Amino acid sequence: MAARPAAPQKESVAAKPTGPEIRDLFDTNFSADDIAEWELLFRDAPQYNYHFKRSQIASAFDRPLHKKLIASHAFERLREISFLGAIDYLFHPNGRPANIRHSRYDHTIGVALLSQQYCRLMGLSEADRDLLGAAALLHDIGHGPFSHTLEPEFARRFNLNHHQLTEKIITGEVQLDLSVNHLLVKHGVDPDEVIALLSKKSTHPHASLLSGPVNIDTLEGISRTKTYVHPNYVHCHPRLLLEAAVKLDEDALKRLDKFWQLKEDIYRNFIFGPMCFATDHLCREFVVKNAPDFAANDFLLTEKAFLQRHPAFKKFLFSLKNRIELDGVAEVVDPEISAAAAILDHNATKVPKREFHINTDAEVKSFADLGKRYYEEKNSFLRRVGNLTDPAQQAAAASLFD
Repeated sequence: MAARPAAPQKESVAAKPTGPEIRDLFDTNFSADDIAEWELLFRDAPQYNYHFKRSQIASAFDRPLHKKLIASHAFERLREISFLGAIDYLFHPNGRPANIRHSRYDHTIGVALLSQQYCRLMGLSEADRDLLGAAALLHDIGHGPFSHTLEPEFARRFNLNHHQLTEKIITGEVQLDLSVNHLLVKHGVDPDEVIALLSKKSTHPHASLLSGPVNIDTLEGISRTKTYVHPNYVHCHPRLLLEAAVKLDEDALKRLDKFWQLKEDIYRNFIFGPMCFATDHLCREFVVKNAPDFAANDFLLTEKAFLQRHPAFKKFLFSLKNRIELDGVAEVVDPEISAAAAILDHNATKVPKREFHINTDAEVKSFADLGKRYYEEKNSFLRRVGNLTDPAQQAAAASLFD
């Protein structure tokens, strides 16, 4: 099977702003040619609204089940769960502090809108619309405060993660919101089939909408994450990408190839990049060092309630931006150091690494075939945090917020 790396390294020609925060946050690989190609491929792209007003939501969803799920307590809770966790508190979309932080609520609404669009394009039945829309609306319903930032520690200490909580909310096994299960059953949607779709175990003919490599979750999520790191002239409209995934002609595949390259760019340089890595790592370290203060039921809280319950964590979180700007972020551990020696370095930790590939020889005739063309490899590497964990530096930075 012929494969090639999705995103070759390119030298940016854009002028780099001074100061460590913006430079380290995302040193984009997009050149002038890249930008021109995006504008050509997405020349008709409308502005995508990443924040949805209640009136817009009320008019966008016509299925009674979807309206009631959106109105549920469990779904409303997602308004106060940040999309990228602690990163949302330190960095702003497109670098503008006035921008509203992204939430799991807005992201989920976006994913559900894509589900609706797919059902229209494919002419699916009302039963399929209810099922796929419900799965889209519930795919992130179990996220805890600060999303993926703190979830590894909840998983390690309490065996809790958002997949488990999502399933318990859907089956009605958790007191957070018993109405979700009731609504599904009342409207003829099998809760077990929703879980199967979300756990990639479903045999439904359109299961790839939620489980394939190019799925509605990643189409919306990568497009949303782009706003943290790219100016608006780089278009990545999730609706147009979904239409391309359904149409699958030559121009559509060009759009999807470019999206796959963007996904690798964002994972390599932003999500697993040094700034976001340091932010997430230090927040987890804080929880480890203050373990007795945290409990399993913290996972059910909104972030506002979590910060009220843990004022020391709130103070620590808002001190991070200054520490990261002052110290820079850390280095990758020298590959010549043996794995055993690296483990002894207390400042070294594993960082996920994803490599995205495109098999241009694969025949793609349907949405479900996209997994033949687009695939990824998951590995990890070691990175150390360096001076950011120095207690004196932590105390000095924290004192700025006294």
